[in-house]
Amino acid sequence: MIFVTRGDEEPASLSSVATIAQAQAAASHYATWVAGNPGFDAFTRYREYDVKQMLRALFHGKCAYCEKFIEKGISEVEHYRPKGAVDGADHPGYWWLAFKWSNLLPTCPGCNKGLKHHLVTADMTIAEVEVMQATEPRIIMGKATQFPVGAPRLAAVSDDHFAEQPYLIDPTRTNPAPELSWRHHADYSVVEPAQDGTGSSVLGTETIRCVALNRLDLVQSRTAILNRLKTNRTRIMEDLERDIGDELDPVFIRIHLHGALRRVEDMKQSCKPDQPFSAMSTAYVDAFEVELREWLEAKLTGGVAGTITGI
Repeated sequence: MIFVTRGDEEPASLSSVATIAQAQAAASHYATWVAGNPGFDAFTRYREYDVKQMLRALFHGKCAYCEKFIEKGISEVEHYRPKGAVDGADHPGYWWLAFKWSNLLPTCPGCNKGLKHHLVTADMTIAEVEVMQATEPRIIMGKATQFPVGAPRLAAVSDDHFAEQPYLIDPTRTNPAPELSWRHHADYSVVEPAQDGTGSSVLGTETIRCVALNRLDLVQSRTAILNRLKTNRTRIMEDLERDIGDELDPVFIRIHLHGALRRVEDMKQSCKPDQPFSAMSTAYVDAFEVELREWLEAKLTGGVAGTITGI
């Protein structure tokens, strides 16, 4: 998940006469709604072609939550705040936001729907995952109508996003990077909530849970990219060990450092926002760049005074 700037432009169909009429019909329905009664089931206008196309362009053809590429024709227009019901709450759903551009996201079925999945944890081995994969998944995961909050829920027709203290990250309003931590040294690419002085990030914890960011198929797809990055890292480090060896000349060391950093720049192609799982790739490449600089500085300062700052 990466932060995306939504901008002010909106799809024309969301302000069309037909959409306004549908919104008015929903408002009339909920004017007399009481808990336990059916919700309004005629929302359709949010699925118009221009809405899907603008969402697709905004998120580079990827799911807003997991960053998996979505094939054309199977993308789903997700209501960040669910429009028809809220899991575990006596709430009609955020029906007044059904056509609100700021409430719409492109998602894949695995994130958006309640489906059966296997869940991968950071301590699982390859053998354990293979055994799990051979069994039928039985646990339902995915957002569906989940929307956890830390404050009283919004009532019609409020759109005060942060007043509700939503725990599910909206990547167009909140930068996900400080809330998520990527495990690079495990056998699989697993995401965990970031840690701070008070413990685990609540936003990270609830987002990972709500949209099943560690479901098996997703973890396997991320791991394939992570393994390629790991291979590049290993080759760079092995080449440096071979080329530098016990050499102490700082000029010689800096020349090889520059060469290694150019190869890191090539790895950063996977970090671009139009690439799948770019958040995971960015975290890995950034960590490797720090490791590389520290390793080479240790080489340099082990033989002569000075640092490699300014490179």
